[in-house]
Amino acid sequence: MTIGTRRNLTITGNGGSGGGLYKDVKVVGEAQFNGDMDCLAFRCNGSATVYGTLKSTSCRINGTLGVNGDFDTGETKINGKLDVKGSMKAQEIKSYGETSVHGNVAGEQVVLEGYFNIKGHCEAEQIKIKGLFRIGGLVNAGTVSLLLHSRCEVKEIGGERIDIRRAEGNVLKKLLGSLFLPSDFYEGTLEVDTIEGDDIYVEHASVRTIRGANVVVGPGCRIGRVEHTGRFENEFGSVVTEREQI
Repeated sequence: MTIGTRRNLTITGNGGSGGGLYKDVKVVGEAQFNGDMDCLAFRCNGSATVYGTLKSTSCRINGTLGVNGDFDTGETKINGKLDVKGSMKAQEIKSYGETSVHGNVAGEQVVLEGYFNIKGHCEAEQIKIKGLFRIGGLVNAGTVSLLLHSRCEVKEIGGERIDIRRAEGNVLKKLLGSLFLPSDFYEGTLEVDTIEGDDIYVEHASVRTIRGANVVVGPGCRIGRVEHTGRFENEFGSVVTEREQI
């Protein structure tokens, strides 16, 4: 169906609509959509729930968005809370606050800041995550930057350049608002099974195996085994049980 057959939809206050093809969808207040949504632009100032899949060229949420199916968008920016029951795919994802995805996350650029729970994989060209996060699958990108708050968990990490550090500052207090912050929020640590990459820097992490070309181990690490082909550094005396240059 062509773009010309689409119509705009604006919901002010409390309201709802069925699914379907739309041009621009705007919500000011609270809205429910009963069915799959396909639109060019989705804008919400308030709260919106889609009981189906959501497909949009661009998405801007100031508040809360819930999607009961998959979420497929070219570009999305979330200031607040996002809950996706399926998987999420976007050219660019920027989310600030609380994000939960029950499936996988895929995009070209993924920037997440706040609290994140992704049950599947997270894959992109560039991934930057700052906050308290738990990712049940693989984090994979050309460039991976993880800034840790509290006890973070990832199954596996892969990439060309991988940088894992303890985060500083209190910016997230404003982003997370009334969310409960654990007592060790500013003592960020990471638990991960395997890290594989070309250039790796890691600190304050518990890792079973690291495989890379150049590996730099910072403070606060407990690592079972490191396999490297190039440079290795452990200036802070972190625990490395086994190391082999291959």
